[in-house]
Amino acid sequence: MKISRSIWVLLANGSAVLLIYLTIFLRFPGQDNRNRALWFQFALRAIVPILGIVLEFIGSRLAKWVNVGYFTYVAVVLFGMNFFVGSHFYIHRLFNRSWIFPLAAAGVTYFLYSSWWVAPPTAPTRT
Repeated sequence: MKISRSIWVLLANGSAVLLIYLTIFLRFPGQDNRNRALWFQFALRAIVPILGIVLEFIGSRLAKWVNVGYFTYVAVVLFGMNFFVGSHFYIHRLFNRSWIFPLAAAGVTYFLYSSWWVAPPTAPTRT
């Protein structure tokens, strides 16, 4: 169980870090080695998913809250941006459901951290 959870955390948080990198550095092509402000912005945004990976691999109990909380926070922020800042046209809101993916990632992460679906250990029987 711990191996599958570690693989999931590595894939989910690693893809979040990759997506953060691509959204920052694709806006300004050719600036990634010269612009320290872009690297600082990347570091500030990517510190939580990287911290979640590190905490998972060292076996910390805080890893659950960092990983689930990060994806929940991203989903809430994207939902708020979609609902309050988005266009007033209904068709735009109909197709812009970008908050569903981080919310699903938070749900899967929470499910993998929960212990209710794992079979409880059985007590040895005396004969």
